[in-house]
Amino acid sequence: MVDLLSVATELPEPALDLHYLHYPLDVPPGTPGLELVLAYDKIMDVVQIYAALFDPSGAFRGHVQCPGGPGPRRLVIRVSEHEATPGCLPGPIPAGRWTVRLDLDRHKRAAPYTLTVAGYQGVEARAPVAVRTPRAAVPSSPRWFRGELHAHSLHSDGRAPVGELVKAARVAGLDFLAITDHFTAGHWDDLSDDELILLRSMELTSHRGHANLHGLRRWVDTYVDRPEHTMRDVTRDVHAQGGLVCVNHAFSGDQAWSRFDTPWNEIDLIEIAHLQQGANNDAQIGLWDRLLCAGHRVIGVGGSDCHDPADPGQALGQVVTVVHAERGDERGILDGLMAGRVWVGRGAEMDMRVDGVPMGGTAEPGRVRIEVEARADEPVSVFVIRDGLLLAVLPGGDGVTGLDDVIDGPGYYRAEVHAAPAGDDPRFWASARRDHASLRAAGNPVWINAKRSRS
Repeated sequence: MVDLLSVATELPEPALDLHYLHYPLDVPPGTPGLELVLAYDKIMDVVQIYAALFDPSGAFRGHVQCPGGPGPRRLVIRVSEHEATPGCLPGPIPAGRWTVRLDLDRHKRAAPYTLTVAGYQGVEARAPVAVRTPRAAVPSSPRWFRGELHAHSLHSDGRAPVGELVKAARVAGLDFLAITDHFTAGHWDDLSDDELILLRSMELTSHRGHANLHGLRRWVDTYVDRPEHTMRDVTRDVHAQGGLVCVNHAFSGDQAWSRFDTPWNEIDLIEIAHLQQGANNDAQIGLWDRLLCAGHRVIGVGGSDCHDPADPGQALGQVVTVVHAERGDERGILDGLMAGRVWVGRGAEMDMRVDGVPMGGTAEPGRVRIEVEARADEPVSVFVIRDGLLLAVLPGGDGVTGLDDVIDGPGYYRAEVHAAPAGDDPRFWASARRDHASLRAAGNPVWINAKRSRS
């Protein structure tokens, strides 16, 4: 080992504009590998530090988090030409000035820490591992695809390797899976399966909210807690790659979405049903309706945020996003999400049309016929929403139900399926029996004379 950086100090006092600490280090020519070690005492939601490593060109080479409970932590990044720890990228170690970024994820008091970086021997080149060809498009007629858009592996703060998440998704009967590890694309090399459609995704994890980025071709700089790099920069990069941006768990305490500079006309998706967010989901649906009423065509999706597929409380398949797609590959799922014929399922199935126009489409104003198909293994009711307000409660569960309405436009209709309470007065279901606990499915809007635009 050759010492390249050694720091033993204390975090500064918290400040509103203090989000990162940076340490440069000079790596001499011929260094085979680098080992970074960050040590500190984790105090839940008070002192939590992450580390990231960047090469002289500014390229991301790795990230390490601090999952688990409080106590002493020793976080390690190792990168060389032929190996890397989870969340990191192997490759040549160029000489020059590298940078360590300490991300002060929770910084509510000063606290001691140590940081070291050393050169190490690395490993010899191994025989190449056979890599299976990525799953090709499934030649079939357009159909519904069930999937999961929010999960984590060992490459960030998950408990399982990528392969176990893929296996769990198959067991749950899913067609597609997005593993959205925080900050990193290190898990992409493990995305290989003959049966499942796998999306190249990652999670932007800022100090003022989280967002999933789907359908990427290269790593995206997600460190937006600095004035020279904003959410607008991120959305432009993602869209240039043909990807989609999804705002996550918008009311989740310290992880709530408080990026008030958000260009909502550039946000594609929003989580409206999160397996572990409970009553926060009611607020998320309320935010969604406000965005829709303001003319933002943001598609509602769901997610489990699974960190451990063996834990029944977060197992895959309990909240699914169901997408009508023209083809069975990553591009097909992304295009299907953008088209908006999408519903979120928590135990029921649904579809909706307005004058024959499916979800995501645009119907003409005037007298319209709204038809909702809802199927469930329990008694359910269909809530029809017009421009954020309850229009009607209809019986559902065994086929198509509907009603007529007159709308001068522009606006939108959408529908939700809820468990029907036994014996309760239906006049009060809008307030007492339509919440996160009763939700079984939620569909995306049919628009009335509304077009989406990006600027």
